[in-house]
Amino acid sequence: MPTYKKQPRRAPQYEEYDEEEVYAVRPTRSLGKSARRPPRHSGFGDVMRRINWNWVIAPLVLIALLAGGWMMYYYQEYTERIDSALRGDIFVASSGIYAAPLTLRPGLAYKREDLLAHLRRVGYLETGTTENQSRGQYAVRGNAVELRPSAQGRIDGDALFRPVRVSFNGNTVQAINDLSSREQLNQALIEPEVISSVVNAEREKRKIIEFRDLPQTLIDGITATEDRQFFEHYGINWRGVIRAFFKNQEAGRVVEGGSSISQQLVKKLFLTDDRVWSRKIPEAYMTVLLEQRLSKEQIMAMYCNLIYLGQRGSYSINGFGQAARTFFDKDVSQLSLAESATLAGLIRWPNHYAPFQHPDRAKDRRDKVLDLMVEADKVTPDQAAQAKTQPLGLKSGGAASIDANDAPYFTDYLTKQLEAQYDSRDALKHLRIYSTVDINLQRAAYQAVTRQMAAIDKMFAKRKGGTAGLQAALVAMNPKTGDVLAMVGGRDYGASQLNRATEARRQPGSVFKPFVYAAALSNGADDDGKTITPATMLMDAPRSFKYGNGQTYSPGNFGDTFENKKITLRDALVKSKNVVTVELAQLIGVSQVAQLAERAGIQRVPTYPSVALGVAEATPLQMASAYTMFANGGKRVMPTAYSRVTDGTGRTLLQASREGRDILSPQVAYMMTSMMQDVLDRGTGTRVRAMGFKGTAAGKTGSSRDGWFAGYTPNLVCVVWVGFDDNSDLGLTGGATAAPIWADFMTKALQVRPDLGGEFQDPGGLVTVNIDPETGLLARSEAGSTAGRAEYFLQGTEPEGSAPRDSKEDDPDKDKDPYAKPKEVEDPYEKPPANQRAARPREMQSQNFPDAMISVEVCNTTGLLPVRGVCTRTTWRKFAFGKEPNDSCNNSRHDRQKIIN
Repeated sequence: MPTYKKQPRRAPQYEEYDEEEVYAVRPTRSLGKSARRPPRHSGFGDVMRRINWNWVIAPLVLIALLAGGWMMYYYQEYTERIDSALRGDIFVASSGIYAAPLTLRPGLAYKREDLLAHLRRVGYLETGTTENQSRGQYAVRGNAVELRPSAQGRIDGDALFRPVRVSFNGNTVQAINDLSSREQLNQALIEPEVISSVVNAEREKRKIIEFRDLPQTLIDGITATEDRQFFEHYGINWRGVIRAFFKNQEAGRVVEGGSSISQQLVKKLFLTDDRVWSRKIPEAYMTVLLEQRLSKEQIMAMYCNLIYLGQRGSYSINGFGQAARTFFDKDVSQLSLAESATLAGLIRWPNHYAPFQHPDRAKDRRDKVLDLMVEADKVTPDQAAQAKTQPLGLKSGGAASIDANDAPYFTDYLTKQLEAQYDSRDALKHLRIYSTVDINLQRAAYQAVTRQMAAIDKMFAKRKGGTAGLQAALVAMNPKTGDVLAMVGGRDYGASQLNRATEARRQPGSVFKPFVYAAALSNGADDDGKTITPATMLMDAPRSFKYGNGQTYSPGNFGDTFENKKITLRDALVKSKNVVTVELAQLIGVSQVAQLAERAGIQRVPTYPSVALGVAEATPLQMASAYTMFANGGKRVMPTAYSRVTDGTGRTLLQASREGRDILSPQVAYMMTSMMQDVLDRGTGTRVRAMGFKGTAAGKTGSSRDGWFAGYTPNLVCVVWVGFDDNSDLGLTGGATAAPIWADFMTKALQVRPDLGGEFQDPGGLVTVNIDPETGLLARSEAGSTAGRAEYFLQGTEPEGSAPRDSKEDDPDKDKDPYAKPKEVEDPYEKPPANQRAARPREMQSQNFPDAMISVEVCNTTGLLPVRGVCTRTTWRKFAFGKEPNDSCNNSRHDRQKIIN
């Protein structure tokens, strides 16, 4: 049998493979069960050994580079946004619209309490109650008030407001002394109130504050409800995020947010309110950057200035400084614990918890905030319980507060004026705008409109439709400077933002008549070639005026009452005689009237007879500006709503121009003023005197479809309009509607600002003589006294002859009321429909009014009424009333006339 040689035992052979492919080795031949196998690697190890690290590292490096570039790019962008906010591009502490400064003079009727109230509204704090030394401060020393202005009241490096001591004697300013030099001053300017802190299209109101102004109770209330670890974390409140997550999970909906105060600030300043994850990453990144560049105090101050806290009318309330003033009429530094909790509770849902609209909700939310403050160890349970017992303590609110204190219609007008100077409204956000509005006059204007319109409402109580759409507007201007001192554009700004003072063009009616008389006194002559004077006599009787292409205009006096005799121009204006006014316009040429009115600022004045009665539409502001020429010696000034605009450092950027334009001679302006003074004393404006207004003033009523009154003192022009928005006929005169508002406002205005009153100054160049108002001639002296009344004339135009008799003993009508309608013509014709008077019997015309004259446009060739296309040349001629041509021209009459010629 064969024998085998025993072979020595050899180790098993293995074939090696690429580790990156299989991560192991395998034997080259099968082994027995007893053969030792290599140790098995774990699954993770196998995976790691199978990775091709060259393909892994490269993408990671690329991602890191992209992320680093993204972070660097957005670091630059976000830091620039943050830096712009810090530079003041979001809002500046001194930005906004300011009222005109308060001017105090020795002898002024002004109470100490009124000054203190003004200082508090401006933002002054009593000395010793604040650590913020940049705030204006005051101290009460017996009957005197010492005040030191804030650091913001500087213009071009000069202090506009001086530290002064104002001493009072009862309700009168006794003396004013400079606190630094002890010098006695003739007057002192006191810092003005802020009308609106932010100028933008969103109608925001904001009162800028510093962290030092915030009471600790408000800080604690904000952090207890919004971010308890605010002063501890570095921008992201992870504990708040986790807490909010679990609460939302438990409720099944979003009931609590996890954003920190810093995140909320970033979202408000730079991002949107969209709840999407794509916003969360930039928000978190910007929050970290913000925390690096600002202190916690600075972040809290910006948050407290920016946060939205509800609506007030059409304005949004932004920031706790504005909210404290709006809801409690307090400076934010003076808030109590309960008031702080109320404001802190508004952050979550401002309109839902609005204190004025929903006081019960606001109180419940306040109590919830107090509980959270106890939970956060910010107050004790006893302090919270005591605060819960207090009422909300709201001090102001509603339309009255908005319109009286904030001058919203004026603010809109001012903004439009400034937008013409700048490229965008956003540019105005960063400016300090010194306006012209006198806030005390503004309050008086709104109160006058409110009081008197309530009385007018009663007149319309039974009217179909009631008082819906019944509105009023008021404009007050300084005729020397053009400064708009007060403006009311409607009864309730919250209900309607249409500014009727500047945008509602309406027919002014008889308020326009002074322009007719002024044009006549300036360069007019009567039929005899004599210069027209206030004593010129014209017939007040019914008549028709033909114009254009055979058209007829037949005006009537108010109440269809006529004197049926000649009267002076002064009496015609005082009694607002329509027919005489139209005749006067025809006498001098309607185009002369239109030119004067347009130079005074009335736009698009037509040139037909009815223009004399005020059919040219105008706004109350345009009419007020036009009337400045009467109060300002013949010089018209343009209205302006601002005096100066500065940047945040006080450097002047824009200053108002106050140049006037000569429209009338000073002498004519003074004669017109004298005539319109009579309107108040014995004419259609006597309602003003009946209401107790005793100041020296002139004015004119107007009644179209609306009611008007325009009047002025030497330093204050005021125009009032009353009417329906849909242009319905008011059915009441300006004397019954607009005049009471004017009298109410002007009475208060001259009490607050006596410097706006005074006496009209005779410019010289006038002659005063006594005339007989029945004849317009010189009055005769009898028994050592002078009869008649004084009248003004330009030198050389005074009457030369005297009245034919100096008594009326032989006059059969001596006891007749000169303004009563004569019996024989009480109702000779039917009252004309609309604006057209029916034709009158020719014999009645000639018998009753033999001295009346009428101007008619006639054909130059035939002397008949012209026909378009036939008569190429026409002229205006005067005819005795009833003798004017009634036949129209035609081709055959033209030809016949040519043959005869």
